[in-house]
Amino acid sequence: METREPSPERRKELRYPVQAKVRVQKANGETLHARAVDISSSGMRLLWPDGSCLLSHGEEVTVDVELPECSDKPFSAWGLGRVAHIDSLGAGIQLFGGQFDTLSQEDER
Repeated sequence: METREPSPERRKELRYPVQAKVRVQKANGETLHARAVDISSSGMRLLWPDGSCLLSHGEEVTVDVELPECSDKPFSAWGLGRVAHIDSLGAGIQLFGGQFDTLSQEDER
């Protein structure tokens, strides 16, 4: 496993703090669970519950994000990405495709 430290100056966009559950699907079908601690439209930072990252640098993944429910702004999200860096606590995922949808009141019923 290659380890790289994050380089904030390489980020294209400001990331926003978040506490969200994330399910990471690897190409081989394996599913991992992590926690997103920041997010933007082009990337996110993931931390692993047990501190071990089972991803490889450059690996392509699909992420499903379960954001904390807000009664006025519920939404679901998923994204296609690749592992941009790995450090001792987690990984940075560069997103290159995805969808972040606001659910309508009718969808919630």
